[in-house]
Amino acid sequence: MIKRIRKKKNIVFLLLDSVRAGDVYGNMSLPNIQKLIKTSAIYTNTISPGTWTATSHASLFTGRNVTNISEVSRDFFSPSSVSIDPWMVKTRFLPENADTIASKLSRKGYYSILFSNNPFLTSFTNLGSGFDRIYDMWMHSNVKYDKKIVKRVSAIINGGHSARRKMFRISNALTMPLPRPIFDKMYLHLRKRLDRKVADTDGTYRLDRGASDTNVEMKNYFQTEYNGLPHFIFVNLIEAHENYPLLGKDKGIIQDKWLYMSGIEELDGTVAGKLHKAYLRRIKYLDRMVGKTLDTLKEGGMLENASVIITSDHGQFFGEHGLLYHSLFPYDEGVKVPLVAINYENGKPTGPNEHIDSPVSLTSLHDAVYDLASGRCDYLDGNLRSGRYVLSEHTGISEGWDEEFLRMIRQRSKYAGLIYAAKSKYNSRATAVYKGDMKLIHYFGKMKDELYNISTDPHETDNILGGHRHVANGMLRGANLA
Repeated sequence: MIKRIRKKKNIVFLLLDSVRAGDVYGNMSLPNIQKLIKTSAIYTNTISPGTWTATSHASLFTGRNVTNISEVSRDFFSPSSVSIDPWMVKTRFLPENADTIASKLSRKGYYSILFSNNPFLTSFTNLGSGFDRIYDMWMHSNVKYDKKIVKRVSAIINGGHSARRKMFRISNALTMPLPRPIFDKMYLHLRKRLDRKVADTDGTYRLDRGASDTNVEMKNYFQTEYNGLPHFIFVNLIEAHENYPLLGKDKGIIQDKWLYMSGIEELDGTVAGKLHKAYLRRIKYLDRMVGKTLDTLKEGGMLENASVIITSDHGQFFGEHGLLYHSLFPYDEGVKVPLVAINYENGKPTGPNEHIDSPVSLTSLHDAVYDLASGRCDYLDGNLRSGRYVLSEHTGISEGWDEEFLRMIRQRSKYAGLIYAAKSKYNSRATAVYKGDMKLIHYFGKMKDELYNISTDPHETDNILGGHRHVANGMLRGANLA
């Protein structure tokens, strides 16, 4: 084992993408995480600043609210907007010169490394801005499952939005002679077939979606390239992200969320339960990989003097509020995430062992990490404990890649029309405001606002706005939303 003592504290993020707090805290099938919790600071009411990956990471990395970052708060489901490239080779989520926590720590003498299994979080999208070294693990780990498919669609991947636009227009023109009922059935059939083909291609039915490869690359780095500097290491592990490893006859279950959100497929308790169970299998696997990653970090000397932060960028819905997955309205299942902060000295976790129950924002980790790197505190504290209003901002959906095609064909296909309507509905802006036990969801006039006492109504089923409008108005003013 390599042993290195440093004055500056190494800072390590293990971000478990798409993991909600309720499936971590108290889950005894996660022995590695539960062991860490016993000697950690646990923030039991941590709120993600956005409802999907790019928004939350951009906010965390810059310390700014989502709506103050134009690259991630623009309308991706709009005829006038260039939608998100589904293969992430053309889309940018931060400006080229963004001053991120990685660049700030570099100026403090840190060497920063990003290991990412998420295509949103890569060298292409600028979310890797400021990192000295980026491992785009998603390319290696996910594309490898079916190289033939990747080769066939490479023109669409590399061509980005313009290539998809051309493909959509040609497809629409070629199918124009088809009678509406036949075209309608064909569209639904092809959409379901695409859902299954994607699942077969990208490793959906495997537990591992890059965590093992990440651990190998990390080991190689410490053995061959380690430079002796204090490190900021950010690891995104995507195993808990949809799609999910359904087994046996359950492999036939559709995992395209918009077929459910539009009402074309029924999101009943059985379907939602099976998807949730498969998600929990992935989290259990992630727990094992967290243990292995910590072993690798320890062997590399990173835990001699370190703060390790385990968290997520957003949660997941499995039927709650009639929703599935994420990038939807900010109910707690979608935005309440785990946050476990472990202080290491001489390779061992040293505490403090405490639970912080007041609402905190993932965004405030930006300042807290900078304080750690600057030596202003010994462990995660300070900025996370302020009494300010905590926001989670839903600025629109992320799945806008087919907007143009849906708009073209929605008069020819009732199914395309239903999906277009559902995407348009959830593309509306909504902001959750937390203050103490109260939570307000503000829809900016598009829908009726909702107010919940989350201490007595944690599942957000009883909207008490009618009798407490003065509370809601005070929260709107306090959060500068009035």
